Amino acid sequence: MKELKAIPLAFTYAGCFLGAGYVSGQELWQFFGSFGNWGYVGFVIAIGLFVMLGIMLIRLTQMTGCEAVDRLLVPWDIPWLRTAAGLIMAGMLLCTTVIMTAGVAALLHQLFAVPAWLGGLAFAAAVVLITLLGISGMIRTFAMLIPILVGATILFAVIAFCQFDLHNIFRLTNTNTNPLTPNWLIAALTFVSYNFLGGIGIMTPVGKLVKQEKTVYAGMILSGLLLTGVAFSVLGSLAIFPPATEAELPMVALASQLNPILGGCYGLMMLIAMFCNSLGSLVALTTYMEQKKPNLMKKKKTVCLALGVFIWAGSLIGFGDLVGTVFPFFGYISVVYMVGLTVHFVREKKKGNEKIPEA
Repeated sequence: MKELKAIPLAFTYAGCFLGAGYVSGQELWQFFGSFGNWGYVGFVIAIGLFVMLGIMLIRLTQMTGCEAVDRLLVPWDIPWLRTAAGLIMAGMLLCTTVIMTAGVAALLHQLFAVPAWLGGLAFAAAVVLITLLGISGMIRTFAMLIPILVGATILFAVIAFCQFDLHNIFRLTNTNTNPLTPNWLIAALTFVSYNFLGGIGIMTPVGKLVKQEKTVYAGMILSGLLLTGVAFSVLGSLAIFPPATEAELPMVALASQLNPILGGCYGLMMLIAMFCNSLGSLVALTTYMEQKKPNLMKKKKTVCLALGVFIWAGSLIGFGDLVGTVFPFFGYISVVYMVGLTVHFVREKKKGNEKIPEA
């Protein structure tokens, strides 16, 4: 594939995080909105960390020429720790796809009364089929769909702001009851940790396509702006209409409250978000499996079919419960690997290793 420029890089990185939890409001409310106004502060910190970690990751792939996730996360020659890093990342990618599928099932049931098992099955099958196109297919899909997603979310927020009292945007109260995220700072750090763990798997194979250092900085900063625009639209909309936060898909509930047709439109946008996030996660997972088990992945279609069945079965647990338990769990255990990535980056900078892939 040809060189990746800043704009498609930004769309790809933002696409790592714009899934069912993010766009539906469920994830953003649990990790930020439920902590009152401090949640906004937590989100600003989270975006800063996303941009910084994204820059370090892509620059590290440039400086080392390494595409192995476990070696990027663990700079020390400790085989068992590297193996654990790879397995945890693979587990996170798989669980993300399960959660996105559960989100689709909940969405189709909430809007159109489609049985959850049927909606999840159809979605899992679609994701598996597109996954077979690989990394280039993922990048093209993100470049086409993410701009639509960001623009539509911001437009919806403008409509919501015109309908409700804007004074409540900065009058949030602390309603958090999740013991896994006891305060806004831990919630923000956990949010970054588990999201970036999944993002690493997606972005590492993409890093080799970025040829210039300035592209890295421009792409990561732009992705931060995109994520901020969507998050402020979502959190602001829910802040001015708190009853929507009680729904499993808060933003769909809010859109439906404004207008049933608008609810359907937001539901379509949710499908786009969940498809992009699921596709990125499953492509990253199969790419990692190809690196580690090339013989197994000679039967890629069979492996993807097995993964699809597992994803569908796991999605039957339910969307809200998965977001509140699985994500914080991975967030806590992956902190050590975020530290490892940072140490690796600092080491390479000290070496003066500025290797850039040739165009």
